Amino acid sequence: MYKTIPKHYPEAIRITDLETKIITDLVQKKLDLKSTIWATSFCSDEVNNLFSPFYDLFAGPGPFMLGGISGLPFSGITGMKAFLSHAPSHGAVLVLYGPHIGISEDGKIGQVNRQNQFASSTCCGSLVAALESIKKDEHMPLDNPLDYQQARVIEHLHKNRSNILESQFPLKEATDSAYEAIHTKMNRILDIIKPELDDIKLYLIGGIVINTDWTIEDLFEVRNVEYLEF
Repeated sequence: MYKTIPKHYPEAIRITDLETKIITDLVQKKLDLKSTIWATSFCSDEVNNLFSPFYDLFAGPGPFMLGGISGLPFSGITGMKAFLSHAPSHGAVLVLYGPHIGISEDGKIGQVNRQNQFASSTCCGSLVAALESIKKDEHMPLDNPLDYQQARVIEHLHKNRSNILESQFPLKEATDSAYEAIHTKMNRILDIIKPELDDIKLYLIGGIVINTDWTIEDLFEVRNVEYLEF
């Protein structure tokens, strides 16, 4: 892990360092933390409940969950509108988004050892399963109400199938592809609702969550930072 993470994610920082960066940035912008709410568009996996200090720092306590499996913002326009409508008067909102990938202590990509498990398990399970689907050139019905999220994940990876399967590290490439899909969707959602926004400040941070074994602190590689005022 200690060689694998710097090799693949050289800009990754510890979650505690990311928390410090976010708080410092908000304070420098003269934003009142108690008048700030926050949301995430991360995968539903419980290993992504990483930001416990924010529960007490921000209003809410939050977070508003914009994401589904793999981190895609499945709550869509309606979810984003609902979240932004909760912002305190003259307040701000923080949105963290991106996919996640596991890297175990022994350096295996796509694996982590979870609390009280005797063996490692997949991480991100959704992307690992979707990768297996595109290897077999399989698709899922997009209108299946019982598994529509995974069907969408598979379709997104199919759009970049050649690059993913030709990569030396297919799961890493699939994770990068998922990030681009999440980032694009977040921007599209915000572009659509911008005309309705008023007296609100948005602080957006996108990147890759790097999960590690249970006893080791997770990391985050920042890919995008935006500060918008309306």
